[in-house]
Amino acid sequence: MRNAIYFFTLLLLAAGFSTGHAQNAKAAKAAFDKSDHALNEAWAAAKKALPEAEFSKLKEEQRAWVEYRDYLARSPLYTGADAQGDLSLDSSEYLEAAAGLEGMRTEWLKGLLHEWKDETLTGYWTDSYGGSIEVVEREGHLHFVIQCVRGPTSHVGGLAGIAVWNPNIGWFSDKGLDKDKTDETNLSFILRDKKLEITGANTGYYHGARAYFDGSYVKVKLLDAKVQAKIVKAAKSGEVPEE
Repeated sequence: MRNAIYFFTLLLLAAGFSTGHAQNAKAAKAAFDKSDHALNEAWAAAKKALPEAEFSKLKEEQRAWVEYRDYLARSPLYTGADAQGDLSLDSSEYLEAAAGLEGMRTEWLKGLLHEWKDETLTGYWTDSYGGSIEVVEREGHLHFVIQCVRGPTSHVGGLAGIAVWNPNIGWFSDKGLDKDKTDETNLSFILRDKKLEITGANTGYYHGARAYFDGSYVKVKLLDAKVQAKIVKAAKSGEVPEE
């Protein structure tokens, strides 16, 4: 009798696990389908709005981004899945991770097409690869906080500072800002085709081994007065604010 009860209990547990797993898989698939649809809509809008040469270049960038999406979303390290090797494309962990990544890319594409009334660089920018920068442009300077989370092991980085801005080129140096830091870090900013191209030199002091600040950033939203004040304060102090 005890064996029968024990076996019945196991069946109930297995049934509960199976049902929960099925529900999670269904929810993950629904989330992915929704994000994929939004991304396809943004892509169609880009194809319609951009000149042929610019869209052709964007297609190459998009192919590289799709490889990046699958590289991360199939990684057990990135998703936290209990698995060996790459995850399958129909696994719930992959679908959930891919949906989140596609959301960032959709935001990036929409930002690329958006016509901002504010012609300054002030705003929140993203590169859709885990990097973001908040910028306040004032009197020939960019007050900024740049942050990133990169790769399957989520190496992070952050830097706050003030760059000289001479449209459409900017330059940041941390020389002399930290007496204990002997080597100089630089960031260059180039505004080209609504993208803020950022390139760093000797930035390892500010991020993990696999992290980086380099990327093509697009403005995706404005900053209200309160956030602008926070960014300016952080830039002047050189301290990245806590979320």
